[in-house]
Amino acid sequence: MTGPLDHRDGGFDRLRRRRPAPGETAPADPLGRRALYSVAEQSPALGAVTVDCSACGVTSVVTPRALVGLAFPSLHLPVLRPGHPSWMRCPSCRRRTWVRLGLRL
Repeated sequence: MTGPLDHRDGGFDRLRRRRPAPGETAPADPLGRRALYSVAEQSPALGAVTVDCSACGVTSVVTPRALVGLAFPSLHLPVLRPGHPSWMRCPSCRRRTWVRLGLRL
């Protein structure tokens, strides 16, 4: 005798399956979980510092406090190197290279 809660017949209908059953397709989730974990282009927050790396080409956003840790030791030559004037550690590739700093006000 099988009842409404018999697990062999799939009677736990209020519990979701982790994987779709054979023959079923997974439901589309355009604005659900994928949207939470997707990377969207956003402008940096006020007071954030952007670090544009000349080696890897990535623009990273860091806090001023994190910038102090990345910039020790560093070299800044804005007159001699107008494009990427600061020699410091890139937060993305972790190499010491020439970077351009920007402050969001």
